[in-house]
Amino acid sequence: MADIGQVRIRVPSSIKAGDVVQVRSLVIHPMERIERDAQGKIVQKNYNYINKVIVTYLGKTVATFDTTQSVAENPFFSFTFKATDPGLLKVQFFDTSGGRYEGTAEIKFS
Repeated sequence: MADIGQVRIRVPSSIKAGDVVQVRSLVIHPMERIERDAQGKIVQKNYNYINKVIVTYLGKTVATFDTTQSVAENPFFSFTFKATDPGLLKVQFFDTSGGRYEGTAEIKFS
């Protein structure tokens, strides 16, 4: 469980100014599943899962994802953005227990 919160980000190795870049990101997170009682009713408790993802590029938000408990363990997100300048891409994952996990990738032009 030492890997919980580890964020992995993949960007193409060759990026040019103006390219639409596909990014793949993943966070290691256990994602608690909903429990049900013998009658099939949901057991009320504070479940721990990733409920928000915020992506910034050059300090500006380029994507936001609001999720529910149906997101899988170790959730994977894929998105695109337009590369206008070299700089920092940051992906932040937030969970329902107050956890914040962050990964970055340096966007370089080739």
